Amino acid sequence: MTKPGHRRFGLFAHITWHTWRRQRVVRAARNSVHVLAQAVMADHVHVLVSFRPDQTLTPFIRDAKSESSRRVNATKPDRMVWARGYYAGSLSHTHLAAARMYIARQRAKHSDLIPPRVDRPRGRAPGLTNSDSPKALA
Repeated sequence: MTKPGHRRFGLFAHITWHTWRRQRVVRAARNSVHVLAQAVMADHVHVLVSFRPDQTLTPFIRDAKSESSRRVNATKPDRMVWARGYYAGSLSHTHLAAARMYIARQRAKHSDLIPPRVDRPRGRAPGLTNSDSPKALA
């Protein structure tokens, strides 16, 4: 829980989106929303985030989709496109551990969809990569 000034909040969301026609791709980006856990599959992404009450998830997701498609398209001859929309479900603090575990299990559940690592361009903010271990994100 974060406590700025006289306000107290703890907002968490499990977000997932997939590529257009479930094309297999690699990365997502992050911004001011705090990423607690993630699983990047070749054709979809799971992200557990915390955020302030004055923030909305739409800019985070827009930026993540935009940056990840830009990076993938810079390295691949075929154009990658994310599907329209996303799912975002709110969570209580008591369900965070279960959400982290669910996301951590995605690699085992979709072991055939683990993409190869795509190195980020120099001077860019780090994005989410499949090499991030759930342990490191805990």
